[in-house]
Amino acid sequence: MLKTLLRSLPHDYAPFFRGLHISIALLIALQIINSDFIDADALSESGWPALMTWWHALSGALLLILGLILLAWMIGQRGIRWYFSWAFVDFRQINADIRQLMQFTLPESSRGSIAATVQGLGVAALLLVAASGSAWFAAERLLPSLALYSGLFLHWHKFLTTFIETYFYAHGLMGVAHMFLRNKKQTADLRSAE
Repeated sequence: MLKTLLRSLPHDYAPFFRGLHISIALLIALQIINSDFIDADALSESGWPALMTWWHALSGALLLILGLILLAWMIGQRGIRWYFSWAFVDFRQINADIRQLMQFTLPESSRGSIAATVQGLGVAALLLVAASGSAWFAAERLLPSLALYSGLFLHWHKFLTTFIETYFYAHGLMGVAHMFLRNKKQTADLRSAE
């Protein structure tokens, strides 16, 4: 069962990317679960709320570092236009993907495609959420001169979290659907080869 699951995971051609992707996904899931148990005022206290809050802050800082590594790896592998062609006002591949979707077929990921754009936006959302959370933590604990802005940083962190949570759930559902369709196609190909 585990071998079948691992074979169906995407990005088998890039073990580093796959491992980084899985690590980030697990950390985000734990951040979402953990967020219900934190208290911004608990950083200077002890007990369960303090432990959960510190864990949230430290794992959020780790997510910022992993997100930057992921972005650097993505751009190093395929270039900035692969994931952010829309920023260069290039919508050709997105338009082609929409036409293909209207024919009820899934387009492949390519430079400027919907899949590449969604991945780029997901990493951008991750970095914005982690950066705003880190800014809040820095203003709260490390840089007293920024304490005046800690409420603003926390507001932005909570607001931006909506985007990463939406992305996390949608991306996860699309990933499961993709794995299911890929497995179904491989099974059909094996049966037709017999």
